[in-house]
Amino acid sequence: MKRNYLLKKSGVVGIIVLFICASFVPSIGGYSEETSQVDIDIEDVCESQENVLVTCRTFGFPGEPSQEITMPLNDAEFLYDKIKELQIEVARDPLSDKTQQLQHEIIILADEHDLLPAGLSAETLKSRLTPTLRPQHPRIALPRLQNRASEMFCNYVSTGSGTSLPIIILPRLIPILLTPIPRLFVRWSTLEGITSCGGLRSGTGFIAYGAQNGIALGFWGIGFSIFLPPVMAYGLFGYALFASVNAEEIEWWPPNNPPVISNENPPSGTWNVPVSLSELSFQIEDADGDPMSYSVATSPDIGSGSGTNKGDGVYTVPVSGLKPNTQYQWVVEVADDRDVTMKELSFMTEELPFDPFDEGWQYRKQITIDHTQVVGDLSYFPVLVSNLDIDLRDKAQDDGDDMLFMNGPGVANKLYHEIEHYDGSTGELVTWVNIPSVSDDEDRVLYMYYGNPGCSSQQVPERIWDAHYCGVWHLDGFYDSTLSENDGTNHGTNHCSGKIGIAKDFTSNDYDYIELTDLPEPTDSSTSKATFEAWIHPREMVSSAIINKMDNYLEPDRRSYNFHLYPNGKIAFGAWSGTWHPDGRRIIALTDSEVVTSGNWQYIVAVADLSTNKIIIYYNGVEQDCTIEIVGSPPSYFYDIELNEWLGAYRSESSTWHYDGTIDEVRISKTSRSSSWIKTSYANQNDPSSFLSFGPEETGP
Repeated sequence: MKRNYLLKKSGVVGIIVLFICASFVPSIGGYSEETSQVDIDIEDVCESQENVLVTCRTFGFPGEPSQEITMPLNDAEFLYDKIKELQIEVARDPLSDKTQQLQHEIIILADEHDLLPAGLSAETLKSRLTPTLRPQHPRIALPRLQNRASEMFCNYVSTGSGTSLPIIILPRLIPILLTPIPRLFVRWSTLEGITSCGGLRSGTGFIAYGAQNGIALGFWGIGFSIFLPPVMAYGLFGYALFASVNAEEIEWWPPNNPPVISNENPPSGTWNVPVSLSELSFQIEDADGDPMSYSVATSPDIGSGSGTNKGDGVYTVPVSGLKPNTQYQWVVEVADDRDVTMKELSFMTEELPFDPFDEGWQYRKQITIDHTQVVGDLSYFPVLVSNLDIDLRDKAQDDGDDMLFMNGPGVANKLYHEIEHYDGSTGELVTWVNIPSVSDDEDRVLYMYYGNPGCSSQQVPERIWDAHYCGVWHLDGFYDSTLSENDGTNHGTNHCSGKIGIAKDFTSNDYDYIELTDLPEPTDSSTSKATFEAWIHPREMVSSAIINKMDNYLEPDRRSYNFHLYPNGKIAFGAWSGTWHPDGRRIIALTDSEVVTSGNWQYIVAVADLSTNKIIIYYNGVEQDCTIEIVGSPPSYFYDIELNEWLGAYRSESSTWHYDGTIDEVRISKTSRSSSWIKTSYANQNDPSSFLSFGPEETGP
């Protein structure tokens, strides 16, 4: 923050205020030296050779004795620095040895410079300002309001740019006694301040930062207020029967553990939840043992619930009236006396069999998957359905929302699909359909329905891609089709005709790339398997990355993976857990053959299992012979890194290499896809018309 000026240049009296005390409650937590709100440098406004007037005032002693002396600036600054250091140590640990030492040093310095008011010796101050109370357990909890903190039987320190009242005089409760007497109250108000407060009996406390208002009842201690325009500053130090602060920011001691929500049922993202579901359940816990309140809301509304003063445990909320094939959101909010935890969850109800002709659809076509194009047995396989169909042009909705795929004729189950591209003026369709099972033993038959002008969109894109996919980018745009929703940011690429619908064109001379920040790991921290796929159409063979993930490339212990294309046509995939230099830790697979050429579409795949140092590279569905280079101790799993997630570019210490050409259909999976999966994907995407065929149009009864 901007520094406050306590002193002005020659001709203006300087003031330093002395805080004196002998003990504090322990452990005011959450302290950070960067959060100090008052940072005053006397030399900002005074030259080193000037003398300054130092005033020491006391509260709570008969007659409110004070003392003023003139002392060299250097001595005054040293004393004030000690006071600021004491404030920091109070916030860290009021009963530490260093805190006690600083208190004694300040009192001794004040005594050596004759700053102590007449009749008050250093020993008197030490003895009279040392409380006999010590922190006790159990805790005494007070009600907590938002942005407000309070403590009883406490001590505190507060400084800032603002005002405190009273300035000098306040009626005494017992004016005839010669022992320190509390004042009725002290108030302070500041736009920039810090208050540290601890309960002498409760063992709890807080630090308040920023703009704040506070009051202390039964105040006993030392304080000051300064009014030297444009300077307004105050400082308070002492004890109170009760202190309360309303502040911009408050940190509690002990630091509060917010409630934890877990074991939700149904788990978020669950599919095919029965419509007979009668309750939602969840578990709540609080590490501090605080009582909790919870509330649950659903959308669409199928039920809600709440509870107060609850302990750790499992709680349920009744629900009813669920509809099939509907996505429901439910929000659980749990609060203790200080923090609120919220969790947003969702689930999808089951698809009940139905006959689309009974629900308003008028036309259908049979689609047959040729089993000779399939390798092995595959489950929940995303099939590309691509066709130019004038029947769709003439009878389907202009945006294709009424297209529906079923696993059989008549009463059957819905198949999930995502439309990548549809042109209602021509009937050109590019869509992905999730097939529960395909096999090389027999043809698989499905049905496409259309011609329902009154229905809403039948797409469910997030259900096409199984849970192993952590990113799918068709590159007709920059969005991610999976539930991860890791959409890209364009840096210069342009739309162009792709291998599958629309793709993106990258120009190396223009340094084009697509940024995919915060991409989730291809694997979790306990596994090591990942698959990277892309269709590429190089315009010029240059050294470049197709998919690149890297933390800070300037750090010596960088962590990264890279799917790389070389000018000679070789493909490499590498994973690093150290520098690029010879002593780094890495594993790299490089194809023995120069397979990639310019001017045509090619399908490249890298499958990695870092736990076994195994990397397989495929080119157009065919496994390639590779040379594996292992240096040092390569990573055994894919690291949790979030920076420099790029498509079409790669960065090193000395240069940035950019791909030149077109890229389409990029996918990253957190599993090692099988050879059968990759070969079938190539056959389907390379030539959809050979992979499947369409029957004639059929009309409803």
